[in-house]
Amino acid sequence: MTSEAEAWRQAGALIVHKMLGELSYEGLFRPEPRNADTWCLELPDGVRYEFRARRGAFDSWTVTPGSATRNSEPADDPRTLVVDARVQLGLSGLRLADVLAELTSTVANEAARLRRAPTAAELSTMDYNLADGHLTGHPRLVLNKGRVGFSARDRERYSPESGSDLKLRWFAVHRDHAQFRAVPGLDEETLLREELDEDQRGEFAEKAGADYVLVPVHPWQADEILGTLYAGELASGAIIDLGESRDNYRPHQTVRTLANVSRPDRRDVKTAVSVRNTLVYRGLASAATLAGPAVTTWLRQLDAADPLLSKQYRFELLGEVASVSVRHPLFGALEELPYRFHETLGALWREPLVARLADGEQALSFAALPYRDQPGNSVLTELIRRSGLSAEDWCGKLFDLLLTPLLQWLLPYGVGFCPHGQNLILIVDADGRPLRVAIKDFAQGVDLLDEELDCYRLLGEEAAAEMLRWPAHLLAQSLFSSVFSGQLRFWAEILHDDLGFPRPRFWSLVRDVVARYRKDNPDVADRFDACRLFAPDVERVTLNREHLAGQGFDKVERDDEFDVRWGRVPNPLHAPDPAGAW
Repeated sequence: MTSEAEAWRQAGALIVHKMLGELSYEGLFRPEPRNADTWCLELPDGVRYEFRARRGAFDSWTVTPGSATRNSEPADDPRTLVVDARVQLGLSGLRLADVLAELTSTVANEAARLRRAPTAAELSTMDYNLADGHLTGHPRLVLNKGRVGFSARDRERYSPESGSDLKLRWFAVHRDHAQFRAVPGLDEETLLREELDEDQRGEFAEKAGADYVLVPVHPWQADEILGTLYAGELASGAIIDLGESRDNYRPHQTVRTLANVSRPDRRDVKTAVSVRNTLVYRGLASAATLAGPAVTTWLRQLDAADPLLSKQYRFELLGEVASVSVRHPLFGALEELPYRFHETLGALWREPLVARLADGEQALSFAALPYRDQPGNSVLTELIRRSGLSAEDWCGKLFDLLLTPLLQWLLPYGVGFCPHGQNLILIVDADGRPLRVAIKDFAQGVDLLDEELDCYRLLGEEAAAEMLRWPAHLLAQSLFSSVFSGQLRFWAEILHDDLGFPRPRFWSLVRDVVARYRKDNPDVADRFDACRLFAPDVERVTLNREHLAGQGFDKVERDDEFDVRWGRVPNPLHAPDPAGAW
């Protein structure tokens, strides 16, 4: 196991190199070339950073690990880099302090991960829910594990990197303040019978009768939010503390989503956790939470009637089958309060992944694929080598399994998912060959076209009223921001380094799948073209600009424009790069 000091240094170095690449990509840093692959970033007070990097798709930067220096010394403290570049980043005063505090927490969580980091081979066969604790987090956001609100002790108890299990706290909330929703065929009694042992259900029933809705609560939220904002309701009996769950749960990277490790056949639980991480407070918006089961029901209807989705590709929908949302009797009535005060108590139950796996099948988060172990091996490369397939055949298969269903949802049905690495799951056989893809997060991760399609009439009114509508080219933006620039640009560089797989060939495989879909589906060609998937250039997604500005944390309305766009970059789907970067 890596020592604490060495893990801290390694974590800092990883983040410095990521920061140099991603902030240069977003135009916040403007390095100048020194020679073919070495770049120099001049900052005030005579500070100079030098590093090796190459340019890739979307005008991205891939910085060579261990190459960065600050005034000729190894650059391994990202906080120093922020202070050095505070003028360029527009940081001063309270916002500078806030960024440094969040960055320090990010380094601490990344160091905790490194202290028990598995090899790529080990991670590639690890249980999906346990593997989540070893991931590096959001690939583009630099401050991706800040979890503002957690103390050091909270980090040891509740962060996925700690490798610790936790128990949910259960509360009963009077029906005057709570609403429950579920998919057809599932009611509160059935849900509780499937999620709790019989003796514990009996204990809870003795404390709270039929006038109450039972709500599982993250233990941090129970202490920090219920114990304070809901102190009056606890005192009056409007909310009753029922006690801990018997089952143990393991947090995913999102912290608020918990997988049952005592009974993996039981559902995942998504809870409200009012910490700030990667752009927002991680509560649960009431309308979206309550809409989750209706959205799941609608997606299932469309899926079942579509042979391509349900039979040919078996694109798995991990549905949100039940939900409960609580409206605070005081804070909930004050619309002018920031959104985080309206998202403090609720839960979603999601179908467990294990129910979708056959014997010999392995599930991996897409967020795990770029993982590199300390010797430098990646999970992506490990799977390809284990499969016995060429990189071209393995990637071609995966691109088809991923992109064809996403295009089928987008074009005939006008459904845009949020297919980032945490929401996508790759299912492979025992040899690492891709079999199919699963997707999750429907309550706040499914948007629609700004036109009326026949299939929208099947969607419940309550859910339809809360779903965001976009013109075709903006709905398709999710593919660029979450898949093409959010994931595939990193894969192309990994396979170039590890296997010598040409980046132009990588991107030609992506283009082939997308072009084949258009050719095979002439009935949606007009909508395909309206999505501008083959446009010469696309808007650059700049999440770090939004994050560093820090202007959305206390908005009254939860910001729906998180994919802040700044400038335009060449689209690798349009045509090959003459210089060979894609």
